[in-house]
Amino acid sequence: MRSPIVLATLAISFLITLFSHVEAKSVTGDRVLVLLDDLADKDLYSRFWQSLQDRDYQLSFTTPADERPTILEKYGEYLYDHVIHFAYKSKDIGKHKSVGNVQLVKFVNEGGNLLVATANDPSLAIRDLAAEFEVEFDAMGANVYDHKDTEHDLISTSHIDAPSSIIDGIKKPILFRGVALSLGSTPMLNSILKAEGTAFSSDGYSSSASGREDIELVAAMQARNSARATFSGSLDLFSDRFVREEGHVPSGNAEFVDEISKWTFQEKSVLKVVDHRHHKINETSQPEAYRIKDEILYILEVSEYVNDQWVPFKANDIQLEVIMLDPYIRTTLKQVPVAPEHHFGRFTAHVRLPDVYGVFTFKVNYKRSGLTYLLAEDVVAIRPYRHNEYPRFLSAAYPYYASVGSMIVGFIVFSLVWLSTWSGQDLKNSKPKSQ
Repeated sequence: MRSPIVLATLAISFLITLFSHVEAKSVTGDRVLVLLDDLADKDLYSRFWQSLQDRDYQLSFTTPADERPTILEKYGEYLYDHVIHFAYKSKDIGKHKSVGNVQLVKFVNEGGNLLVATANDPSLAIRDLAAEFEVEFDAMGANVYDHKDTEHDLISTSHIDAPSSIIDGIKKPILFRGVALSLGSTPMLNSILKAEGTAFSSDGYSSSASGREDIELVAAMQARNSARATFSGSLDLFSDRFVREEGHVPSGNAEFVDEISKWTFQEKSVLKVVDHRHHKINETSQPEAYRIKDEILYILEVSEYVNDQWVPFKANDIQLEVIMLDPYIRTTLKQVPVAPEHHFGRFTAHVRLPDVYGVFTFKVNYKRSGLTYLLAEDVVAIRPYRHNEYPRFLSAAYPYYASVGSMIVGFIVFSLVWLSTWSGQDLKNSKPKSQ
């Protein structure tokens, strides 16, 4: 039998673990696995690691050649919430039993977040991993150059192409040394950082992807389950050297790296549906079914994760769809005031249901670049009028009523005329003939 002291110690340890997880900066957790080619490389990015630890992340460093291989998943549960992949040289990591490409793609598909960075000549394993997210690195030996900079392969750029929900407010140029990216056509991809118009990508023999619009340096994808994966063509982007002023050029790398890691690890731009409901106008309870042409009120409440707390979300482009195979109604929800103590934004729509009965879906499918996706659905039955709910006289039937009335009047007039004519003829025939 365990002593009370042991039981108390276990209880305190459990509570500490519980509350440390609750207070994590990320809404998905604080456990981070860091993959490096060599543990000695850890010192090159000490400022980045310190920034993560200051935000309450628990970092676990490993290499593909570690004698005790890291296990990403155990008994169907993931041991980490985020993965930082800086092992761009390792050729066999793509087939690693625990942290190979197949396992990392599955990790993202099940809600994990991934941050990948490489340098010149990334391995085939890194290329294959990026291709799973429709991101391609330039050909082997290719680097990004800009002759306006002192070191032609060390470029500076202020062309941040990300939406404000991902990165906002960085004024200093970003230092970059590495390889360019090419993005696929999926709308889930976001361009984050581009080179200036004077930059070009070359393997030393020929240039490619020249031009402002083509040279992507950093990109990110938000999967359908709102998991996030970010790819950088430069590992030096995260280094201590590039965080400092390099060659008397002010560097915005510290801010950029912090912002991109906050977004990737879901510390910002995270939305959640607090509640969604609907009812008839001037009522409060939600009925089992509606009648055609009913006037209803749809209510949606949404929170946004900002600065480690949930706050009311503000928007003017959230739409409600009333769908049966195809949308019969599509309308924009309007934001209405809520009490200051509420941590959500409230959006409403006044809707008149269609004159069609059947099974409908009230659906809010909100997808915007940089923000986690919102999906709220309610399946609702809409019935026709019952026989005793129709009005006594239908305005649309007035022509038919008039035709019936005119037929009756015509019949009566005809009958009267015919009877009067017939009776007059009988009276004439009934008079006696004169002698």
